[in-house]
Amino acid sequence: PSLLSPVLEYVLDADTDRRRRGQAPRVSFLGRRPSDPEHQFSDTVELPRQHARACIKATFQLHDSIRDKLRPIAITLAYGIQGAGAGRRGRGTTLPPLLPVL
Repeated sequence: PSLLSPVLEYVLDADTDRRRRGQAPRVSFLGRRPSDPEHQFSDTVELPRQHARACIKATFQLHDSIRDKLRPIAITLAYGIQGAGAGRRGRGTTLPPLLPVL
C-alpha cells in the first residue's frame, strides 16, 4: 500500500447494548480472526483510488441457546486509516508527505 492507496482498518461489533448490560452476545461472527472475540470481526481493506468502493462480507450466526430472538441485533462499525498515528517527520525544511484523512 502506498500513500495514494490508504488501507482502512475496521471492526464490526455485534450486540454492544446487550454486552453493556452485562449480558452475553447472541451471535458469533464466522471466519473471524483467532484474536477477535466471538462478537467482533476485524480486517483491513485497501482503497485504490478516491471514491473507490469496497464490499466486505461478514457472516454471523445466532446462538441456539438464546431465547431473545425478536429484538434486533445492532452491529456497530469502527474504522480508521492504518498507520495514521505514525508520524513521518524528517529533518530539514521540506514538509513530510501528506497522509490521507477521513
